[in-house]
Amino acid sequence: MASYNLKYNSDDSVVRHVIIGLLADLNNKVYFWRQLNESDRVSIDVPFYYSITGDDQFLRDNFLFTTTTGVDCHPNQAFADANYDAVPRGVVNLTSMSIDSGKLINKRNMGTYTKMNKEGAMEGYSTEFEMIPITLGLDVEILVSSTLDAFKVTEMIIKKLYKSNSFNVEVGHLNEATYRLNSYYAMPDDYDIQRPIDFTFEDKDKYKITFPLEINTSIPSFDWESERHAGNRMFEINSTTIPTEDAGLNTPGETFVIDENTK
Repeated sequence: MASYNLKYNSDDSVVRHVIIGLLADLNNKVYFWRQLNESDRVSIDVPFYYSITGDDQFLRDNFLFTTTTGVDCHPNQAFADANYDAVPRGVVNLTSMSIDSGKLINKRNMGTYTKMNKEGAMEGYSTEFEMIPITLGLDVEILVSSTLDAFKVTEMIIKKLYKSNSFNVEVGHLNEATYRLNSYYAMPDDYDIQRPIDFTFEDKDKYKITFPLEINTSIPSFDWESERHAGNRMFEINSTTIPTEDAGLNTPGETFVIDENTK
C-alpha cells in the first residue's frame, strides 16, 4: 500500500489535526541563539509536544520501558528512542473547547473535497455543508535551564509569533472526505516567567514560561444526501419562450418560459 492512502483511526478527528498543526508551526518558529565561545554561535531549537499526562514518570514507563510485555524494566531501544524530558522543550495542553455561535454562517453552501473510490483512486466531490466555528483554549508551558534562556525564548516568541498566525491542515478520512482546513491563533500580551526558589534532592525545578493560547478554527458538517461527483457537468441548456400580448392595451407583454430542458 502506498504511503498516501494509509488509513488510521485518528484521521477523522479535526481537533487532533489542528493541534498537530499548531505544534508544527511552533516547532518551526520558536528557537533562540546561544554563544558557546568567542567564535561559535549556535541555534537552539525548542521542540513542542502535546501533554498526554501530568506525570513524567508515566511517560518513562509507557514509552521507555517494556514492563507490560517484557522482562524486568530494561529499556527497549526498538520501543522508544531519545530523551523525553529534554530541556528546552514546550508542552501544550488543551483546556477548553467552545462553539463561537456569533460566527455561524448560512447553511447550504457548496464545498468540494476528495475521497477514495473502490479502485483506490482519489476523486473529487461536492456537497452542501456548514462550517461550525470553534475556539480551542490551550495552555503553553516552555521549560528552559536559566533565566537568560527564558528571556531569549520570550523575546523570540514576541518577534516571531506576535500577533496573529495562521496555518492549514489536511483533515478527513479517505473513505469519507479529505479537505484542507484553515486555522489561526493569536499570541497573548502577557507572559509569566517562573524561577525556582526552593531546591530539593527529589525535585528538579526548572525555569518556566507559561501563557494561554486560543485557536480559531471550524468543524465542517457535510450533507451527504446532496453529494455529487465533481465530474458531472452541464453542457447545454435548451429553452422555448413564447411572447404574449396584453389583450386590453394591444401591446406586447411579458415573456414566459413554458418549456425548459437541461442536458
